[in-house]
Amino acid sequence: MNKSLDPQSPGDREKIRRLEEQIRDFENLNAALETIWSAAGVEEVLKCIVEATLRVSRAGQCSIVLIGGEDEREAKTLIRGKEAGEEVLDKFLHDLLVGWVCHHHEPLLTENLGEVFGKANIREKYAGIASALSFPLISEEKIIGVINLISGDPARKFGERELRLMRILASQCSQFIRNARLQEELFDETRRLKKEVLDKYALYGIIGLSPEMQAVFSLLERVIPTDVQVLLEGESGTGKERIARAIHYNGPRQANPFVALDCGALPASLLESELFGYVKGAFTGAQKDRKGLFEEAHGGTLFMDEIANMPSEIQAKFLRAIQEGEIRPLGTGQMRKVDVRIIAAASGNLQQQVEEGKFRQDLFYRLNVVRIPLPPLRKREEDITLLADHFLRTMNEKYHKRIKGFNAEIIPLLEAYPWPGNVRELEHAVERAVVLCDSDRLSRKDFSFLEPTPAGSDAVSAALPSPALQEAITTFKKNYIEEVLKQTGGNQKKAAEILNIQRTYLNRLIKELGID
Repeated sequence: MNKSLDPQSPGDREKIRRLEEQIRDFENLNAALETIWSAAGVEEVLKCIVEATLRVSRAGQCSIVLIGGEDEREAKTLIRGKEAGEEVLDKFLHDLLVGWVCHHHEPLLTENLGEVFGKANIREKYAGIASALSFPLISEEKIIGVINLISGDPARKFGERELRLMRILASQCSQFIRNARLQEELFDETRRLKKEVLDKYALYGIIGLSPEMQAVFSLLERVIPTDVQVLLEGESGTGKERIARAIHYNGPRQANPFVALDCGALPASLLESELFGYVKGAFTGAQKDRKGLFEEAHGGTLFMDEIANMPSEIQAKFLRAIQEGEIRPLGTGQMRKVDVRIIAAASGNLQQQVEEGKFRQDLFYRLNVVRIPLPPLRKREEDITLLADHFLRTMNEKYHKRIKGFNAEIIPLLEAYPWPGNVRELEHAVERAVVLCDSDRLSRKDFSFLEPTPAGSDAVSAALPSPALQEAITTFKKNYIEEVLKQTGGNQKKAAEILNIQRTYLNRLIKELGID
């Protein structure tokens, strides 16, 4: 049977005082933990831990030291509180206290540092320390840090109360620190991946010095800062999706999703559910709600490749979605608001599809706010070698090779070929050549699959000059460029203007043709 406490009894009054003190301690401890819990980042968490420790203890000074892998100390040391205006808890004392705790794997509570570490190690400035307490922060059975407390007031020495409070505080703080570290690592990884994506699809990562590509870049520079709808037209392999990603990752929506869809890859029924989503029970097999691509791309960009292949029954719903900014998932009558930028792409002439009645005119006008035509590679002769060099570097890295470059005989071969598959075909051609190459430079035999067939009836046969003709073309190029350089007094800038080519391309031709 419990006996009630008598406030008049001296013994009971002491018990009441202790109980009240414990209640205050736990209230302070709870408030401190709430503050630490709301902190973001390791630095802020450490600051809150040190300040909380000072509030709940009798300490005059407090510090926290984080321990890295294999007991290596990180540069994460914070000190709060000073007695007599002096920072007694310096690095030397840190090393003593942290070293002892890491060695013994237990808290250190002492009123005589000289007895613990030897009088020879106790500097004169430490003579005023009346009490010291060091407590390990343990996570997954490893010490990840140490909290150090010192008091210079003999009336405020540490004891069982501080041990009890620090045991509770330290157990929670270890998890807070671990979570903060994981959060920072996650943020760092997110920033790294985001930078990688931005670098990968940066505008100037698209290679092209030809006048045709310079015209494309000029359009992109004006389109990218805006939120305008864009229609990309170009043959397969000209880089429409890469251009779309460059627009997105350099524009105002870069922090939000980029979602791509090939309209020709799905039948009408599946395309509708992919775009607008559905709710559970909308059709057989719909076992749960699913967001459509419009909702996935909310705030970002939806890239619609091969838009001309979109079935006519979907075009009306698609038009409403981009006009009204709202969609209706399959199986529900509820409309949902979406904010999406549309970048559409077509391999052919979309306006011709409209004239033939194969594509809605009103949808075409909605998509065709800014049209960017992408030239085929056969009309970008100046860019072929630049792209080939770029792909060679990429494939060298991918397949761990050290191929130095192309033999001179390869350049006319690459420039003469019509590249019906455009940039994508060139990339695969270089990749195959790199894989098959057994020397330090790519030669004609590494591109044997581009040679004319015996029948001589394919596009390659028509495009590739004979060795004699190649030699004649090379000689003509050399003589012509030498004559232009002679007329301009060796001024490459003026010569490039007369030849209507980029100066960098002229410089490369001078080196390849051996022009002095």
